[in-house]
Amino acid sequence: MPLLREHSLVPPGMATILPEAAGRFRKIETQLIETLAGRGFQEIILPTFEYLDVLAPGLESELIEKCYKIPDRTTGRILLLRPDATAQIARTVAMGMMGERIPMKLSYRTTVFRYEPEHAGRDREIFQVGAELIGVDDAAADQEIVSCLIACLRRIGVRSFKVSIGHVGFFKRLLVQAGLSEGGRKQAEQAAARKDIPRLEEILRSERIAPRAVRRILGALELAGTAEVIAQGRELAGRDRSLHRTLDRLSQVYHALCRDGYRAMLFLDLGEFRGFDYYDGLVFDVFAEGIGGELGGGGRYNHLIGRFGRNLPSTGFALIVDRLFQARGISRGLSAWSKKPS
Repeated sequence: MPLLREHSLVPPGMATILPEAAGRFRKIETQLIETLAGRGFQEIILPTFEYLDVLAPGLESELIEKCYKIPDRTTGRILLLRPDATAQIARTVAMGMMGERIPMKLSYRTTVFRYEPEHAGRDREIFQVGAELIGVDDAAADQEIVSCLIACLRRIGVRSFKVSIGHVGFFKRLLVQAGLSEGGRKQAEQAAARKDIPRLEEILRSERIAPRAVRRILGALELAGTAEVIAQGRELAGRDRSLHRTLDRLSQVYHALCRDGYRAMLFLDLGEFRGFDYYDGLVFDVFAEGIGGELGGGGRYNHLIGRFGRNLPSTGFALIVDRLFQARGISRGLSAWSKKPS
């Protein structure tokens, strides 16, 4: 007799937020947008669908595979159900729709959609609030965007959290020095983003990387902590000026944030490596005790807008609203959140 599976009335990874929770949920979104507005960020409302051929330059191939695709009945072109807000903003800015004034400060509240296998336990519908600071490339801009992130968390009442800060340029440079192939570097970056050390070791073996270079790469992933991480990173960098430049920027931002009173909230991690390939500078994630994944994160993407035709340095972040909801510890709200478990 064939096995019969129960058919869900709601697709896996999609949320139904019931009335009691919905009010609190919308309040969090509003408080975040108000906090960003107070710092000069103007809200933008993004389209739900994008043309695949238009947005594809800003999306990595792995993310495109996770997109929900629909043929446009009018043109026959393929539409994407919004998979990433940052790429949409990059496309909007590059098209000149925001004018020429620099810097630009934009905020958004939106939902992104990405296919995940049902057994992966991840949401396919992700509620986000985020901010983008466009047109400036200096330590002060990196400091400002991390400071905005912290201000947002404080505004909604999240008190116990850590912001893990790193610089993707450090790890990427080590991979280039080691002589990995382009495909090998990409796989190594993905493994580093997942903190999958066994997989990283396997990739380095398959690429026949010299033992000394392997030790440097694996050693970088272990460099985590506070101010001493910078000094340890400099020892690992040797005489490589590119590596020292990444540490200079990281040090400037870290010490500026410490002077602002955020030292207890910060954590340096030279293995910090976000999952999107458009990040190319200082990056960060934020974590809270009791939450299974990051509350959000972001970083610098100096070349993403250029993929759409206008090169502008930029940095930003996105917060995952349902995880913020949980981090606030609103137990009554959680009981009103209805979602089919994966």
